[in-house]
Amino acid sequence: MAINTEKSQLGVGSGNILSWDTIDKLKEADTKAMVKPLETKIQDNLTKQKDLTAITTLLSTFKGSVSNLTGDNTYLKRDANATGSNSVSVSVSAGVAEQNMNLSVQQLASQDSFQSKTFGSRTESVFDKDVSFGISIGGKDYVINADSTTTLEQLAEKINEATEGKVQAKILNVGGDEPFRMIIQSAQTGEANKIDFYSIQSTTGGSATNTSDDSTLKALGFYFDKASNTTDDKDSHGNTIMRLTLKQPDKLSEEEKKNAGSQISTAQDAKFKYNGIDITRSSNTIDDLILGVNLTLNKVDKDGETTNVNITQSTEGIMEDIKAMVESYNSLMNNINEATKYDSETGLAGTFQGVREITSITTELNKIINGVSKDGKSLADFGITLTKDGLLTLDSSILNDMINTKFDEFKNFFSSETKFTNVTAVGDKKIEWNDELKGKLTINGVEIDINIEKDFKGKDGATLTNGEAEKAKKNALLKAIANASGLSDISASFDKDGKLVLKGSGGTDIEIKGSSDFLEKLGLKEQKLDGKTEIIGGFFKGLNDTLNGLIGSEGSLTAYEESLTSSHKSLTASKEQRQKELDAKYTTMAEKWSQYDTIIAKLEAQMNTVNSMIEAANNANK
Repeated sequence: MAINTEKSQLGVGSGNILSWDTIDKLKEADTKAMVKPLETKIQDNLTKQKDLTAITTLLSTFKGSVSNLTGDNTYLKRDANATGSNSVSVSVSAGVAEQNMNLSVQQLASQDSFQSKTFGSRTESVFDKDVSFGISIGGKDYVINADSTTTLEQLAEKINEATEGKVQAKILNVGGDEPFRMIIQSAQTGEANKIDFYSIQSTTGGSATNTSDDSTLKALGFYFDKASNTTDDKDSHGNTIMRLTLKQPDKLSEEEKKNAGSQISTAQDAKFKYNGIDITRSSNTIDDLILGVNLTLNKVDKDGETTNVNITQSTEGIMEDIKAMVESYNSLMNNINEATKYDSETGLAGTFQGVREITSITTELNKIINGVSKDGKSLADFGITLTKDGLLTLDSSILNDMINTKFDEFKNFFSSETKFTNVTAVGDKKIEWNDELKGKLTINGVEIDINIEKDFKGKDGATLTNGEAEKAKKNALLKAIANASGLSDISASFDKDGKLVLKGSGGTDIEIKGSSDFLEKLGLKEQKLDGKTEIIGGFFKGLNDTLNGLIGSEGSLTAYEESLTSSHKSLTASKEQRQKELDAKYTTMAEKWSQYDTIIAKLEAQMNTVNSMIEAANNANK
């Protein structure tokens, strides 16, 4: 950078010989020789970093496509195809065993559901006096308190609140002169959700505020048979009650039929056959018959009707994965070819021409692409071949045939399997439960506070027998370990000898730490057991490993990227240092030249004075 010429009149005394223009020219020459080469190297470095990012991104995309084909998830997908009456819909999770099933529905699960008589308004009062009545569902009794001002809508709200949502009451507009009906139904299907009504004979000691009888709910259009029992019955709240049975429609009088409520549906369980075995469930949605298989019962089968379900390997998406792999490989190769090319006529070279880390990529990948598995299979057997330009082509007809007719061969070639070696830490002695167990146990860096009193009490402080106390203490220790925040893939149990067992899953390590005294009480010691996760499997796994060797955390391109970053920092620092040195050099030069310029100016002034004196003397002698 040029020194500011406004701050000095450098060169005036020397006749512009020691001038700013001269300094700028000298500095420009030094900058060109010392700084510009570094700037060129920095720019080349940035270009390489940018182009390397493009290549590693393409490699990551290609690796993603390869991983889809080698990973377990692709081959755990399942299809569920149903034929026959379609009385059952089936959905399956990944990994479910391939199987066939025969299903026949005899009965759908349903709710208990009642409709009241019709009302002219939602805000019409229901009762002519204060009443309390009961509803039972799922083995529990609920009391509904109402008064003479309670409207139809308010009564529905009271039922919903009192029954904790197990019974749902709502008002429907069904049309007509008196269009409103109350619908009372169980929230869940199943026989256990049957709704029963009862009247409250006496509230002594109970929670009801009023009483009722078997005619109270006529206000809703519900007519009950006269109760036959004469003994006192109490609900769970202590009220003296009378259980009620709704009259069958054919037992209603003509007068009662004019505006009676009715039972719309009856609570019942679903009943169906699975491969000839009778099955009963409370819901039409079943997710606990076979792990990972969800059944939805849609309708009852007629005699002789069945639904046949075939659960098979799903090939959906595999063709797309192969196409994505071919396309991503070709994009990668096109980019590498451009980056490593050299034109002998023009002398122009790609960014990475001659860079071994990049030029070797094609060779490493092609070793796998052109390879043959141990059973003699190659990519060509699946319709994938290399052109003379080094790009992949896909014959979809060959690939489709292999997927549809020889899927096991396809899977064995492309897929891999994750294998875990799990470790187990077993105590060396039975824990003695006659003393307190207090201390800190650290598993895999997670500190667990253990605090089990010697005199361990049961629920509500109950005293336990020795056997009960030991069992309760064991459960307390297991619970403390199981509930430890941040501790995953570790389970705790006791073996038949009463020794504590810690077992890892998913290849997890087990590292145990703590005070030696406390660990000794648990039968443990400080130790670390190493679990292992290993990917084994098909020929194509080698391609995945090669890609990891390129762009993994310890891959060659990762190291090359780090070297470029380090080189950029070093070059930038060198450039800044050289620029700083040049600036200092020419600042010093300018200061010295300014002093020289002043001296020269004084000498010239003195010379001019002497010359003037000589000239004056010469003129005086003429």
